[in-house]
Amino acid sequence: MDQDVFEQMFQSFASPEIQGCLAAVTSIAGFELLTVDRQPFLYFHNYVTNPQPEFITKWRSDPQLEKWYHRFVNGFLGDVQNTFACVLYHYRRLKAIESAVIEEIEKFDYRRVIGNSTIALGNTLAWDFEYQAFILAYRRCLDYLARAVSTYFRNDFHSFRALGKFLGKLKQGVVTQVLISVHEKYSPLFEFVLSEGNRKSLRDKISHYEYVPVGTINLSQRGFVLAGGGEKLGLSHNNGAVTLSEVLDSHITNLKGCVREIIFGFVDAVRVEQSNV
Repeated sequence: MDQDVFEQMFQSFASPEIQGCLAAVTSIAGFELLTVDRQPFLYFHNYVTNPQPEFITKWRSDPQLEKWYHRFVNGFLGDVQNTFACVLYHYRRLKAIESAVIEEIEKFDYRRVIGNSTIALGNTLAWDFEYQAFILAYRRCLDYLARAVSTYFRNDFHSFRALGKFLGKLKQGVVTQVLISVHEKYSPLFEFVLSEGNRKSLRDKISHYEYVPVGTINLSQRGFVLAGGGEKLGLSHNNGAVTLSEVLDSHITNLKGCVREIIFGFVDAVRVEQSNV
């Protein structure tokens, strides 16, 4: 590119007008991961760029292999990272709705009116929509993660549920052993989005079979309780008073742990494996 043209483009981009447009778009349509949540992706980025691994250089220089470079790098830094952010976005929205509903309800003296009875309130559609979006994004994030690690083996495998079986069929090495171990650790925690046999996950119910609500609002002398729904609140937990936020917090903790352990463990294992090639 001509140097003058480049400088003109740079000056235009750095102008208050363009920077103002950028800030406006970011404030309205953008979403930023917290630094702690970006760490696994920064770790991966540093590995593939500083310096660039030999196998990456080989992929990029061969027209037959170049596609694997793009799928490998964009798989982690694009597909997984952006969908991970998507999950966190819906998670924050769900918690914000719960807090706002409780805050508004508590402005009314409903306990005096209902006495010892319980009243169920309807129309939580917006809350339902966010919950369903959260579940679907959660599963996508896991499947994108499975596809991203599979590209290292130059394969488009994309099922997190069956990732362990896929890896077990490959030539065993440091990378496969690390991934199989982490997958075995976290798979039982993701049953709500991973079907098995005749058991249909929440993700599959929402995608293919039925409308799954976030729950039913019940008001009583105890106050606000969200019951039933996709998480079967008050039905399947030992503590009947567990809140949606507490369940979601657990889901997010598990997802963050899985993403972190897979990416860090994967990168470290690839370093070792590639050093022996």
